[in-house]
Amino acid sequence: MRSTAGGLLALFVLSALATAAEPNLRNVNVRGLQVGGTTTLTVEGDDLGTAPRLLLPFAAKQDRKPGATAQQATFDVTLAADVAPGYYNLRMATDGGVSSPVVIGVDRLPQRPFAAETAVVPVALHGPAVGSSAVETKFPGKAGQKVLVEVEAQRLGSKLRPVIHLYNSKRLQLAWTWGKPALDGDARLEATLPSDGEYTVAVHDTEYGPPGVSFFRLKIGQWSFVDGVFPPVVAKGKQTVELLGPAAPPRVDVDAVQAPATLLLPWPKEGTWSGPRPTVTVSAHREIVGQSTAGKAQDLPAGPVGVCGRLLTPFEEDRYRVPVTPGSKVRFEVFAERLGSPLDATLVVRNDAGAALAQVEDTPGSLDPILEYAVPDKVTSILVGVVDAQGRGGPKAVYRLVVEPQAAGPEKKSFRLFTSAQRVGVPVGGRSVVPVGVERHGYQGSITLSANGLPPGVKLEGTTIPAGADGTLVTVVRDASPGDAAITTWRGRAEDGQEQIVVVKGHPLERLQPWLAEELPVAPTTGKAAEFQVDWRGLPADAGLVAAGKLLLPVKLTRPTSPSVVRLALVTSELPPLVNNQPDLTKSLRQEKPVELAATATDGEVTLLLPPELTSPGYDVTVQAELLSADKRTVLATAFAPVKRLAVRPSLILTVEGNGRIEAKLDPKTGATVPVKGKVERREGLTGEVALTLTGLPPGAHADPVTVKAGATEFTVNVVLPPNVPVGEVKGLKLSGTAAPDAKQPNIRVRSREVEVTLVVMAAK
Repeated sequence: MRSTAGGLLALFVLSALATAAEPNLRNVNVRGLQVGGTTTLTVEGDDLGTAPRLLLPFAAKQDRKPGATAQQATFDVTLAADVAPGYYNLRMATDGGVSSPVVIGVDRLPQRPFAAETAVVPVALHGPAVGSSAVETKFPGKAGQKVLVEVEAQRLGSKLRPVIHLYNSKRLQLAWTWGKPALDGDARLEATLPSDGEYTVAVHDTEYGPPGVSFFRLKIGQWSFVDGVFPPVVAKGKQTVELLGPAAPPRVDVDAVQAPATLLLPWPKEGTWSGPRPTVTVSAHREIVGQSTAGKAQDLPAGPVGVCGRLLTPFEEDRYRVPVTPGSKVRFEVFAERLGSPLDATLVVRNDAGAALAQVEDTPGSLDPILEYAVPDKVTSILVGVVDAQGRGGPKAVYRLVVEPQAAGPEKKSFRLFTSAQRVGVPVGGRSVVPVGVERHGYQGSITLSANGLPPGVKLEGTTIPAGADGTLVTVVRDASPGDAAITTWRGRAEDGQEQIVVVKGHPLERLQPWLAEELPVAPTTGKAAEFQVDWRGLPADAGLVAAGKLLLPVKLTRPTSPSVVRLALVTSELPPLVNNQPDLTKSLRQEKPVELAATATDGEVTLLLPPELTSPGYDVTVQAELLSADKRTVLATAFAPVKRLAVRPSLILTVEGNGRIEAKLDPKTGATVPVKGKVERREGLTGEVALTLTGLPPGAHADPVTVKAGATEFTVNVVLPPNVPVGEVKGLKLSGTAAPDAKQPNIRVRSREVEVTLVVMAAK
């Protein structure tokens, strides 16, 4: 696979830079809101303007207090009683645009800034953990009172690794805990207070030095919470699931209509609920609930199936009988840690007598086991066991076993969509550019993008990701219609009907609460596009991309009269390859050097350097122009040239006689030598030697590399087959060629596209 989203983030980051006066949030003193109540919170940042407002995904009454400045604003925020508890994105909207999000907790607890004492519980206290010291607060307690103490930090995007201590009035420790994987690194303790008096809660980082921003939300008192759902995965249709957490787990009804999808569950009507919103995943294939009993295996149906179960006692094993096809392969995968379960599972394959045939525990990066099992001849069923390896069984020890027969045939084709943009600001008559990348898993067709909830007068252009392409640069344009900032959701539809939502990469809750990473705010801004624009200047209509070459991107500016410098930057739709999880710039489309235009300049150019290998049929390209302040520290305005979709122009093309289908007559004693003949075509100034390589040969066969001399076009690659090659079609052979565009740099070589070759092996008569 070419790359993952990490590469896209690195090269697309330019597109997400601030436009003129776009607000930036540095801190929110209270990262929570009270359902059915009023919360006072203060926002600190830059470029908050004269009339900032909070942008929330639900209705809220907000009153901005007098005295707001461009660096600080205070709000009284009142929520209705029907707002669902959970985690949400909070953003700041101004006339200059919208900020990046901060994650807040919403529930019925009173929300207060952290203080040394709190008179009433339950309460949610908000503050930072600074340096190596612990922060403490006191609260009054009664004998026999049950108390929960919980820190939400990493689940809100903080770097704090919390440890909680609970002390009595004599400073004797009653309880303590540190972060747990089931809480995504956050901490919770439960205690029964022994006497009336004053109690102290202390919070600090595990290593007394948080590795970054270290805010937290400390909850003290009593409330209801959900640590999981059983079953965590359901099939389409109506069913009932259990919420794990309370002593008497409530049940809620689910009506799943679309798969695959993540489905938000309703909170029960009774109780003061707090924490992340419970969800279930909707599966595209059959799902059942395990009913395994000790000493007896449960029969599973044939075909792909998921089975959800619980290991209620320590070191328990659930066994399932799986129908299999002799000589086939079956993939088994257990989900436990990845579901937030405390279970450390072992996966065991047994024969009918119960003897272990194969066993696996962890996989790289996870405690969850995965096993591909080759079914022996004459075997039509096997036993699969899920074992509690560490004695952590209990009501929350949930797992999901997925059984997938690896049948021959077309691979499952899917894709994921993502963007690095966290917000979009569009001035009247102007445009912005949003990169959308695709991570392909077998699906190579085109994808059409759309957006829900766009503000009035805003539309999208360039919404098609071409077949085989890395992504697209979507142009967001706006007319003169008035409108406020809106939270939009973007999705892509494939040719085969598959749909996926575009995810904002890098969101702190992308895994825990994935719908929060599906919000992309679009904000009409007051900036006038006519005052600052960038357009192409003489870019040829037939401009294309040639591997290992250069392309000059000339632009012209329309700019206000000012002493400001303009910085030009390249933006492309490429997914660059990764090395050690970092973009490999030597193999990526990149800008040759930084470009700044003096205050009076209106013409400029960016030089695009192209790597030796271009794997996509084409790429979108634009130039971003930033109008800088006199000290070059602030971006006063941003503009984009119209996006150009540039095709890749190959410099080396291979063709094989017979459309790549070659017949081979096999001698039972000596095998065969099969000539693969064809031609090379050199373009775009390529003139030198071409080195040919044939890969994918069957065991025992070989083909020596061939060099096509400069000036020659025809070639023959001899494939030597051993006599034991089976008669029939031998597929999967790939012929490719490389050549050096510059004889002075022989190590820089362009590569042709691979040509599929099929050998038709026939017995000699």
